[in-house]
Amino acid sequence: MAWPRVKLVVTADDFGYCPRRNEGIVEAFLAGAVTSVSLLVNGAAAESAAELARRHYIPTGLHANLSEGRPVGSAHHGASSLLSPEGFFLGKMGFREAVAAGDVALPQVREELEAQLGRFRELLGRNPTHVDGHQHVHVLPGGPMPSWA
Repeated sequence: MAWPRVKLVVTADDFGYCPRRNEGIVEAFLAGAVTSVSLLVNGAAAESAAELARRHYIPTGLHANLSEGRPVGSAHHGASSLLSPEGFFLGKMGFREAVAAGDVALPQVREELEAQLGRFRELLGRNPTHVDGHQHVHVLPGGPMPSWA
């Protein structure tokens, strides 16, 4: 009996986090160890990561982030259930605790994720090949991924 062909997809996430991580991910892609990447659009090196993805034709998805760094959307202009008083996301555990307590406003989540998708499109000029979540935000109970995810 012939076995069906199986394709293994190995995705490197946090692309765009910093220049050294970008370099390592590209090196792994060029060596064939990684087949796709997930771009952290609010990362310090997101622009250079997008350039590397275009240059090397790397299949790139959106690494949706609600737990680390600063937001992409308008939440950074005012109060938000997603942010600390200093304007940063709440962190992995802070976000989980806020979700569990019912303190996260879902319209703000949707707005931020849509802003991240828009930023992805600005950086790469196309839609992502996939969407996953930074620090597993997409699998939290009641984890609010928008319908486009």
